[in-house]
Amino acid sequence: VSEPMPLSKPVATGVAQPGTTVVSSKPRASERWADAKEMLVELKLQQYTEQFVEEEMTSMELLEDIVNRADGEKELMDALKEMGIKKMGHRQAIVGAVVGKL
Repeated sequence: VSEPMPLSKPVATGVAQPGTTVVSSKPRASERWADAKEMLVELKLQQYTEQFVEEEMTSMELLEDIVNRADGEKELMDALKEMGIKKMGHRQAIVGAVVGKL
């Protein structure tokens, strides 16, 4: 009697098993860009550079700290709106870049 061949385990992509951590393949925003100006240039949203400088929000580490708070993404979205970034798509692109979705 021959033994059955072992089945290969399927590999889950992007799904954390209990007790494991999924590591994102994308670098953190602060590893990707030196400052907010670099990020804005890459996103083709450099017209907002002045607002970031004026509000002293040029540090990528600061932006990451904000989005890592409870409700941080909403907090950053609200701050961007207060800074005069009226277009929702532009605010979403900036928040997405900071959280590593872009």
